[in-house]
Amino acid sequence: MNGHVSSPLDVLVTNDTKPAIVSKTMKAVLGAGTPLGPSAEAASSTQARSIAGVYVEASGQAQSLYTAMKQGLLPGGLGLALLEAQAATGGLVDPAQGQLLPVSEALQQGLVGLELKEKLLAAERAVTGYPDPYGGGRLALFQAIGKEVVDRALGWSWLEAQLATGGLVDPIQGTRVAPELACQQGLLDQETWRGLSEHEPGSGALGFLDPNTLEKLPYHELLGRCVRAPNTGLALLPLKTTFCTLSGAVSLAELLEAGVLDQETARGLREGRLAVPDVSARAEVQRYLQGTGSMVGVVLLPAGLKKSFFQAITEHLLPMGAALPFLEAQAATCTLVDPASGRQLSVDEAVRAGLVGPELHRQLLVAEQAVMGYHDPFSGTRIPLFQAMKKELVDRPLALRLLDAQLATGGLVCPTHRLRLPLEAALRFGCLDEETQQCLSQAAGFLDPSTQESLSYGQLLARCVTDPETGLAFLPLSVGALREEPQGPPFIEHSTRQALSAATTTVSTGKFQGRLVSLWDLLFSEAVPVEQRATLAQQHKEGTLSVDELAATLRATLEQAAATARTTFAGLRVAVTPGELLSAEIIDKHVYEQLERGQTTAQDVGSLDSVQRYLQGTGCIAGLLLPDSQERLSIYEARRKGLLRPGTALILLEAQAATGFIIDPKENKRYSVEEALRAGVIGPDVFTKLLSAERAVTGYTDPYTGEQISLFQAMKKDLIVRDHGIRLLEAQIATGGVIDPVHSHRVPVEVAYQRGYFDEEMNRVLADPSDDTKGFFDPNTHENLTYMQLLERCMHDPDSGLFLLPLSSTKPQLVDGATRQAFQSLLLSVKYGRFQGQRVSAWELINSECFSEDRRRQLLQDYRLRKVSLEQVAQLLEREMGRWADITLPALRGRVTAYQLLEAHIIDQELLDRVLVGAVSPEDLLHMDGVHRYLRGSGSVGGVLLQPSNQRLGLYQAMQQKLLGPGVALALLEAQAATGAIIDPHSLETLSVDEAVRRELVGPELYGRLRQAEDAVTGFRDPFSGKRVSLFQAMKKGLVPVEQATRFLEAQVATGGVIDPTGHYHLPMSVATQRGCIDQDMEMALSSSSETFPTPDGRGHTSYAGLLEQCLRDEASGLRLLPLPESAPTVPTDEQMRETLQATEGAKDGTSLWELLDSCHFTEEQRRGFLEDFRVGKTTLQQLQAAVRRWVQEAELLAQARVTLPGPRGEIPAVWLLDAGVITQEALLALAQGARSPAEVAEQPEVKACLWGTGCVAGVLLQPSGAKASIAQAMRDGLLPVGLGRRLLEAQVASGSLVDPLTNQRLSVEGAVQAGLVDGALGEQLRQAEAAVAGYTDPYSGGTLSLWQAMEKGLMPQSEGFPLLQAQLATGGVVDPVHGVHLPQVAACRLGLLDEPTCQALTTTDEDSKFFFDPSTRDRVSYQQLKERCVLDADTGLWLLPLPEDVALEVDNHTAVALRAMKVPVSTGRFKGLSVSLWDLLHSEYVSIQKRRELAVLCQSGRATALQQVVSAVTALVEASERQPSRAAFRGLRKQVSASDLFRSQLIDKKTLDELNQGRKTVQEVTEMDSVRQFLEGGNFIAGVLVQGTKERMSISEALRRHVLRPGTALVLLEAQAATGFLIDPVENQKLTVEEAFAAGMFGRETYQKLLSAERASSEQVSDTFTGSPSAG
Repeated sequence: MNGHVSSPLDVLVTNDTKPAIVSKTMKAVLGAGTPLGPSAEAASSTQARSIAGVYVEASGQAQSLYTAMKQGLLPGGLGLALLEAQAATGGLVDPAQGQLLPVSEALQQGLVGLELKEKLLAAERAVTGYPDPYGGGRLALFQAIGKEVVDRALGWSWLEAQLATGGLVDPIQGTRVAPELACQQGLLDQETWRGLSEHEPGSGALGFLDPNTLEKLPYHELLGRCVRAPNTGLALLPLKTTFCTLSGAVSLAELLEAGVLDQETARGLREGRLAVPDVSARAEVQRYLQGTGSMVGVVLLPAGLKKSFFQAITEHLLPMGAALPFLEAQAATCTLVDPASGRQLSVDEAVRAGLVGPELHRQLLVAEQAVMGYHDPFSGTRIPLFQAMKKELVDRPLALRLLDAQLATGGLVCPTHRLRLPLEAALRFGCLDEETQQCLSQAAGFLDPSTQESLSYGQLLARCVTDPETGLAFLPLSVGALREEPQGPPFIEHSTRQALSAATTTVSTGKFQGRLVSLWDLLFSEAVPVEQRATLAQQHKEGTLSVDELAATLRATLEQAAATARTTFAGLRVAVTPGELLSAEIIDKHVYEQLERGQTTAQDVGSLDSVQRYLQGTGCIAGLLLPDSQERLSIYEARRKGLLRPGTALILLEAQAATGFIIDPKENKRYSVEEALRAGVIGPDVFTKLLSAERAVTGYTDPYTGEQISLFQAMKKDLIVRDHGIRLLEAQIATGGVIDPVHSHRVPVEVAYQRGYFDEEMNRVLADPSDDTKGFFDPNTHENLTYMQLLERCMHDPDSGLFLLPLSSTKPQLVDGATRQAFQSLLLSVKYGRFQGQRVSAWELINSECFSEDRRRQLLQDYRLRKVSLEQVAQLLEREMGRWADITLPALRGRVTAYQLLEAHIIDQELLDRVLVGAVSPEDLLHMDGVHRYLRGSGSVGGVLLQPSNQRLGLYQAMQQKLLGPGVALALLEAQAATGAIIDPHSLETLSVDEAVRRELVGPELYGRLRQAEDAVTGFRDPFSGKRVSLFQAMKKGLVPVEQATRFLEAQVATGGVIDPTGHYHLPMSVATQRGCIDQDMEMALSSSSETFPTPDGRGHTSYAGLLEQCLRDEASGLRLLPLPESAPTVPTDEQMRETLQATEGAKDGTSLWELLDSCHFTEEQRRGFLEDFRVGKTTLQQLQAAVRRWVQEAELLAQARVTLPGPRGEIPAVWLLDAGVITQEALLALAQGARSPAEVAEQPEVKACLWGTGCVAGVLLQPSGAKASIAQAMRDGLLPVGLGRRLLEAQVASGSLVDPLTNQRLSVEGAVQAGLVDGALGEQLRQAEAAVAGYTDPYSGGTLSLWQAMEKGLMPQSEGFPLLQAQLATGGVVDPVHGVHLPQVAACRLGLLDEPTCQALTTTDEDSKFFFDPSTRDRVSYQQLKERCVLDADTGLWLLPLPEDVALEVDNHTAVALRAMKVPVSTGRFKGLSVSLWDLLHSEYVSIQKRRELAVLCQSGRATALQQVVSAVTALVEASERQPSRAAFRGLRKQVSASDLFRSQLIDKKTLDELNQGRKTVQEVTEMDSVRQFLEGGNFIAGVLVQGTKERMSISEALRRHVLRPGTALVLLEAQAATGFLIDPVENQKLTVEEAFAAGMFGRETYQKLLSAERASSEQVSDTFTGSPSAG
């Protein structure tokens, strides 16, 4: 192709028609739009089929997409997506001329702007073809996605567009191809086609935004909402006048239809006399668009402590029965709000943010559908809450509560129109009827937890108070204070809120200028401070301030704020005033006065180069520019694609962060580090390091004064490493000047001198850079450069104004010519798949969609490295052909291939071969017992068989006839749904839950419960990942109760095996474990006879297998029927039970048992369970009474026990400690009753261990003298290697606090710096470890994460996090980030602060879990093992590590200070070019212990020349040692290692070093020492997988590909290999670097990037862990 759109794109090829040639040009003039319809669809297809432009309803004009974007009529993201869809479906559309244009011509004609050039050219290749990275030809879009040439999500959206506009494009033939034929031609596969057709969440498609409703839609649906231009037939997206609502957007016409707006207002909007924002702000309109607000939580008065409802539940301030309806009301009114931040969240977002627990996810989703609409199984559509209630799809009490809440907060929500409705419209639209309206007028579905009254939601709102800070409504709770708490500003009562909302006034300034506004809105405007807000409201309430006086006060406040509003400039983080610019000498007095007098504007002054330079900088290196495509890449994306080394990318990103912002060069956007992570511009693996670099902009905290200081000042105070600081400082100067973090802008050099942000010495260092200050790396020339030098090599992009570093070369060729030729020469007869019946080259086969990219690379590399011959390749391809055979069998849902049965170990290779050759038909295969059991199941309990009549009944019918209790029937129906289908025992049909409800086989009231059970087959929607997960994974995430999940799994195992939710068939137990559908513990539990189902009479429990054994099997159909007696058992009616329980005493105050059960202490589900057990006789009246009383007493005890225990961070609620398993119920009762004091309970050994830990390695104990020293002091004295010392200090911090063993003080890092226990630079490093105790801030949700959670989210590398986590486990347990206490393992796992596999991995004695080492024995040890080698100090109770004293100099303090102060220039050896303290030289490998003692005596001799003599002696020793050639060289992981290197790493001692140099020990002898061999060759690790059944060995990557290992497990094992030096091929017994393994095709690019960082550990481990030497980037 030549870049122009040619006729082949207008040809559609299908299976049964000839190519239809279509004209290539379109000539038409646009007119007014008309709706799409059948006639429009049938019109001439001589035009673009994509969305060609927009039709602006307000003006009646049609516009191009680009014009609409530029005018702000179309969101930028949507506009770009639609333009890319045009380019990907044949060309950009000029709606004015009706032409299809190639991107190049569209750019020339100005149809689109140059800033979109690269993105649109990339999209256009979906038509012209993508270059094949393996050479020789072009790839279609689907093939390019498979070969990782195109981003998957973006590529899917373009596939969507092609399918919606006539078929997939074949770039070779230049034709459109129907999807069925595309699958046959390799342009698509069935799985992708199904995913695109279903448009499932998490399927990979991005979706397209409808600007009129803000819904995410597939392209074909958005196309269906377009109108046709009458003259051209082009599809135009209508742009309506829209208003934002809580759940999307609504059009002007819809608001008019609903009666929210009148005709006059609508006319004003159409004519432009009124603006949408002004109309939206009207109270009478705002009510229906956004609602009036609901309760967001509780407030503890008088302290003013705000808590979410879920937090109130967890702290036992509210019982679940009271709080759950409040949470449901929030979900049903779109007001799930974080009380701390005021951020509004969906249910999924709230679960992710921890605002509600995952155990409430399903219930709150049901409530949220009151806004989005409920799925109606009868019609297949979404219906409003009221209709769902009428159809019994939602419980009536719940529905009435939610309707009541909606009415009280603005109006009933119509999901179709996405807004609240006036009452009249709700009746008209079928969202309410008069009977229900009457019922709602008497509603009392909510309980006031303070008074136990039943109230309507509106009545409860009237009892709320408003937070003067956020304006949110809180339910007040008066509870006893846990401690003396400061009283916050008074909250505003509801009556005051109502009065001020009704009172209106007008103001002459600000955003309310010229319109009527309520006093309430004025009170909460930004101009009114929080304190004044609360005071004014209180004065009005007390009557000292009338409405008129309040209005006058508020008007005056707003006018004064407007008058005193200062001119400001945009700084790096905060606004900058003209006065600050003047004092920084950025502007002069004249300009300042002009600004003050209004003679010039901030915009004019800010645009001056001399000012802009200091406000925003002159520009950093924003990204890379690829040589061929001229594509712009962000630094992180370039690293991810392997175009930059991780170290190079990190320092460039740090420079961006330290100069102001992280840059996205594609979007030309700037972000803070946290924003960049949320936007996906960087990954979590670099987040912590970039946050640290960003402090060069936001400022460092001086630990001595608490003041905010600059980068240079932090360097001077040793708070950051000098080399790192110089690199960041140089980047700041190269991009405009040193940054003043206090005033948020750069300053001129002279001002920097004055403010102490720079000095002349540093200026000289940076002005005359040596190699030591060239901290950046040119990836093209491999030179070390300054930032300025690297910046000068960048290209300045005139369009974006960004500096981009051109990359001279990209990734190497993936295959050599000889390999390609060999594979092309190998011809094979293909028996299956799209090549069936053809002789095809091996090259074409492996380059087809039949091979994944990982498998393709591996095979090609195996051949190139001669690991396989061409004959073996042929055999392998012959075996692979079985995968392509189109032999499928029906599963529980959809179909499964015969090859998938082999992979699942359901059939063996021999049987598969017989099936492939036709010896066994698919039908015969399906009817084999072993196969049928796994694919279709062996049958669940299908119904009941009445005895003696043998009448069959469905389970639901049996429940209706009271032959089965509701609890029993529901459990059996759930088991049917969870094992694949609801069974009709009469017709013998197996039905989905939807079909069963439609056919009335089950009632609609069970629909929700059975749909949840059905998810055990299809997968549960995971709010954390957005994907579908298995039943077991949902249980582990807390989304499904353990009891329920176990019951479903038990039913699955009893009927064939655990069900794979991806393939929808049963799995053998071992395969289910391998695939992560269960774990070994669950496998053991399911293998035992667990009894999780009720017996038929409801009085006991049995296993599902036991129920199946009780069933009678129908021989003809195989149906299993549960035998039941003909007559129903006599059970009390609802009314009889009510009368009985009302007559029974529940509490001593006279409350009946019925009233107690109906109280807020019980949820509806709990209440039902108690009553059902009583109805069937499982529980007697006395037992029910005792159980209910005990439950209520415990709940009241927890709610009233306002007792605290002293902890590391202050007082800790005793109820929280009970929930965490730290104290017992008996201890809490004793505390609440005053029988025991908090101090007594806190001193109990098991409690004290959790509160304060069991103790860390606190210091060292010198032997034999018994002198104690802190870890930091031992590092300074050379007693401990720096790396080990730092790791031990980090372990101290991570286990609670730093410890001074001399004073027995526990100190924070800041306190330790102030006390001189550690220095500033070390303190800065330790602050990162302190987050392991204080918690990590989740940049996605703003919540607090534990150490393990931070590792799970990638915010903390495992290599850094595991040692800290191991230290926590060895010192009492994982530390809770909120209270700072150690938690038992069970509690930590239950609270999601840890998982069991990690805990087991860190507490084993495997070599991989030994992150520390014993400096005395040189052994690698775990933290627990190191602790066990410590001595318990009798005086302080601290653990001290014993160290031999002979490694330290025995000198007095005066001499020690002098030795540290004396700097000696060294000209050779490892200190070459450095000035090293004499103390460090004396402790180096150049000086033997005996010589050191001799020189120590000389130091203390008192002679004036003593120190100089020592300097001379040591210098001579260094020079002599370096002149003597080392005869001992060892082969390390990557390079030769000298004997001195081993000594410096403390792997051998001085004696061994001397013996090596003197020839008394050989290299071989030393190599065989355990401590040496382990570090030269790497420790023990898992090299591969041995399949027990076949004894086949395979690599980790091969095991992953064949589903023997789960992806997560495989990645951990591969990382462990990479971190120990090499990746292993156990079949060939080869060691490969990560680069070699990637080139060999062992894994894909994503895994490659993850393993690169792990591999760096192999070269850094010895130096970093044990010597503390910094490693190169």
